[in-house]
Amino acid sequence: MNVPAAVPFARSPDATTPAPLPARVPMGRVVELSGAVPSGRTTVAVGFVLDAQRHGDPVAWVQCERGGLYPPDLADAGVDLDALAVVQVPRDGSALARAGELLLRSGGFGLVVLDLTPGTPRGSAWIVRLGALARHHHARVVLLTASDAAAPSAGALVAVRAAPTRTHHGDRYALTPAVLRDRCDLAPTIAPTRHPAPWQVLR
Repeated sequence: MNVPAAVPFARSPDATTPAPLPARVPMGRVVELSGAVPSGRTTVAVGFVLDAQRHGDPVAWVQCERGGLYPPDLADAGVDLDALAVVQVPRDGSALARAGELLLRSGGFGLVVLDLTPGTPRGSAWIVRLGALARHHHARVVLLTASDAAAPSAGALVAVRAAPTRTHHGDRYALTPAVLRDRCDLAPTIAPTRHPAPWQVLR
């Protein structure tokens, strides 16, 4: 994984001012970022990490053993690695969800990212629990899935689902989350983020 740095941003106090997706999603919500490996879903998720860290929120990232998270790339993108907890579990969607649930129950994290690209758990109880815990602890949950835009979302508790798209501009590219589900009325105010090349390594 190589995560190019994004243009810095902050949560906008004005609900009508365009801002990147991480600056828009309220606390207590579950977000799903869908798409294949080159779509940019990881870069958008890293944007959530940066936004949380700028506001002093502890962050946890849960992935399977030997997952694609690469610390030097995160550091290059501006992530404070000392303030990021990375949890690795067996290659099983249910184990990933259980780990996320335990982290949220601790009340110690403002953002939990779950890399569910190996597969989402069966049923809906897991996401109901995650959604309830996110609301209770005023946290955000970001799910990374490999689903395409036409596939169903990870569950009914997903408040915002987005599929990143890229457009090239010379030696840079813009990354815009195409909003597929929007229960927070965010779509009109989502602004793209711009990143340096090489875009071929974007995930």
